[in-house]
Amino acid sequence: MVIANAHVSSITSGNYIDKCSIEWTNEYDPAPEFSSKFSFNALSVTDNVFLSGDVAPWFSYIVMKPHGVGHLLKGVSIFRNCFKSLGVAIDRVERVDTSFADLEYSRMREINFADNSFHGVNERVSNLLWFKHTEGSAAPTWAIDIADQLPFKGRAWAMDSMVVVGRIRKSSNSLVFSAPYVDLRQSSNLD
Repeated sequence: MVIANAHVSSITSGNYIDKCSIEWTNEYDPAPEFSSKFSFNALSVTDNVFLSGDVAPWFSYIVMKPHGVGHLLKGVSIFRNCFKSLGVAIDRVERVDTSFADLEYSRMREINFADNSFHGVNERVSNLLWFKHTEGSAAPTWAIDIADQLPFKGRAWAMDSMVVVGRIRKSSNSLVFSAPYVDLRQSSNLD
């Protein structure tokens, strides 16, 4: 399915999409560079089943293809879809085709990508992003690379919270008591 308008105000819901992609482009725009008009926004992809088999690893179900520079994503919702690749695992379910231009990642906002299921997909993306990081040595700063885990390889704008699972220890292996932490799966029922 090709969507050939950046500002679509459209919903794709309840479909069975087999070996196909949703390609979102602005190829018919006579002046495709972003100026003051709307950019790529107002699309909802919800409750669909995406299935493919024996495709190339770079195949993706949702492909952004801007034809001019400066475009961004805003107000995009991709919820409760099932993405399943048989035979060959694909790299990701979404990507940006940069044949003509890339997106302006510093201006992307309101991208809701959640509650999807992934089967045969190497990079499972989500926004809000929940992840676990283990730091193996004492350091004043922890660098955590999450770029490939956000939709369309976007950027993190904020962090709502962080919880330490288990106790933080100094390099001498002694406990740090000033840092809050949680212990999960406690009690005889692990609940």
